Amino acid sequence: MVSKLLALDAYPKLRDLDFRVLRGVELNMRHHRWVPLEDIARFARLDVETASFRLGKLDSWGLVVRRSDMGYVGYQLTIHGYDTLAIRALAKKGVVEAISTAQVGVGKDADVYVGITPSREKVAVKFNRIGGRTSSRKARYHGRVFQNKRHTSWLYVSRLIAQREYEALTLLSPIARVPKPIAWNRHTVVMEFIEGRELAELSDAEMGREEAGEVLKRILDEYLKIVRFGVVHSDLSEYNVVLTGDGILIIDWAQYVTTADPESLEYLERDITVLLNAFKRRWHVEVDFQEVWQRFKEAWTESRGAE
Repeated sequence: MVSKLLALDAYPKLRDLDFRVLRGVELNMRHHRWVPLEDIARFARLDVETASFRLGKLDSWGLVVRRSDMGYVGYQLTIHGYDTLAIRALAKKGVVEAISTAQVGVGKDADVYVGITPSREKVAVKFNRIGGRTSSRKARYHGRVFQNKRHTSWLYVSRLIAQREYEALTLLSPIARVPKPIAWNRHTVVMEFIEGRELAELSDAEMGREEAGEVLKRILDEYLKIVRFGVVHSDLSEYNVVLTGDGILIIDWAQYVTTADPESLEYLERDITVLLNAFKRRWHVEVDFQEVWQRFKEAWTESRGAE
């Protein structure tokens, strides 16, 4: 489903003082569930009346939400307000100059848009969407990312996930077929734009059994290289592989762990099981699980050899 990035509608209407107000809400959310109006005004260097007026505008544009049934007036940043702050930071750093108004990709917890750099090159801009999509399932799913953090704001969790994916891509892009990272800010990762299609998007009739077998071999060969390097994806499936003109790309690395993690072997076995089952179910490609697993287990052991 294609949807607009709401922050892009509001962005041209914003003044410098609006960004100060948004930043004031963001920073003070570390200390308040609902940030008092007076604290926002103080941070933004505005009188309370002006701050209240600007916050009313930001509320109407969907960038903040207001609550006044607590004995005081308080505000929270929405995911759209977080988008706006990330876009502003990336623009000021010269990373992006424009972003498309329609998304080109969507995952469990992220939306991807095409960005344009000042040199007119295309980039992929990925906005993590944990904030506003909360559930107990997602809390468990992303638990490894923030299990040692006291702050569990979903906006903050989205930021940690973006940071983690950027770290993974930085580690892996020199040695493996993964997107090359360009920048990250808050919950947003900017990476190289690559034309391709997710494996999961292909209808069963679009790829024959023989071709599917070759694709599976490429994925396994690439992933074996990554595991030997010391990294486990831990969420690998047909939804995390992109077919490109010259091969495959493995994406969505926010859940990665190193092979030093005590649970990494369990995650690796799950990755291989899910991947092989997908090819068996959809394209009737059958391979010996034990044979494949032995190769990966040896690579995992080899990566831990220095311990």
